[in-house]
Amino acid sequence: VIFAGNHPNSLIDPILIITTCGRKVHFAAKDTLFKGRIMRAVLRGLGAVPLARKVEADGKIGDAVGPARDAAEMAKLNDAAFEAMFAVLAEGGTIGIFPEGISHDESQLAKLKTGAARLALGGAKRSGPIAVVPCGLTFIHPKRFRSRVLVQYGTPMMLAPGFVDPHTHYDA
Repeated sequence: VIFAGNHPNSLIDPILIITTCGRKVHFAAKDTLFKGRIMRAVLRGLGAVPLARKVEADGKIGDAVGPARDAAEMAKLNDAAFEAMFAVLAEGGTIGIFPEGISHDESQLAKLKTGAARLALGGAKRSGPIAVVPCGLTFIHPKRFRSRVLVQYGTPMMLAPGFVDPHTHYDA
């Protein structure tokens, strides 16, 4: 199972899904969160998998995230991360991912990244059918500390091995 949700409140969002879905969920998390010793221990304890995001690799976030990485280094890191997540799925486990790739409090979704689709398609190809469960997180008063939140789960979308998107056009 892959839980794919919007990402309105940074580190709280995975906790909301973990505490309401009834399963142990291994979340993909930006690798810069693993830099601190304490945070790294907490994330590893939760089964989080570090992902190198392009925006940090290009050095666009700032000096706090360290030097920019080249494309080959980033690809190597993410190949290892995807293999770890594919292994979780192959064992019947659950992955959580935020397809927007960033946390924000805008009223609409940000542009979606390809990671969730790559994970679902690759997982189905390697280990059989994958259920992708859409998750919606809505904070009633997003600017207020301890605001109430609505967590909604959509109907699972099943991806079988060999899935071909009928909306994709292929050139012969």
